Amino acid sequence: MNIKCGEFIGEVDEETVYIGDEDELDYDVLVWTGGITGRDCMQDVALDKDERNHRVHAEGNFRTDDEHVFAIGDSALIDQPGDQPAPPTAQAAWQAAEVAGENLARAARGQPLKTWTHKDKGTVVSVGEKAVAHDVMNMPIETFGGMPAKLLKKAIAARWINDVTGVGRAAKAWPDM
Repeated sequence: MNIKCGEFIGEVDEETVYIGDEDELDYDVLVWTGGITGRDCMQDVALDKDERNHRVHAEGNFRTDDEHVFAIGDSALIDQPGDQPAPPTAQAAWQAAEVAGENLARAARGQPLKTWTHKDKGTVVSVGEKAVAHDVMNMPIETFGGMPAKLLKKAIAARWINDVTGVGRAAKAWPDM
């Protein structure tokens, strides 16, 4: 098995993956997960950004190199302690939203901005009727699947619906998740 991360796939045919301009990799089974890139409209924006994916660089307080522009979400590379930016996930965006909103109000009032730090609560993925969870906070098992993972995924979705629209809609949506 050969796993390559962080490489751009230029083309794929029935037998070969063409990586960048020079590398070729033969395969029997290919699992291709797409990376996150900034919107096409960000290519020409005059902000400090990653040249490969056009995601805008932002400090931990969401401010970019233009003091009037804040960046959040999966089109932003938000500085975090260590070497890696915050992940471009719904979990990170959900955590960041309150601090980002508060920082916009603080900037308008000329107050100091708060710094946000992502706290990874684990990963839950569902594909069709199947689900798997990995490294979930406060769980005694590192990786699990089946009904416990499906219920956890539904609970996360119901929590989000509850936060946005209320417990009634979350309960109503539960059977269809």
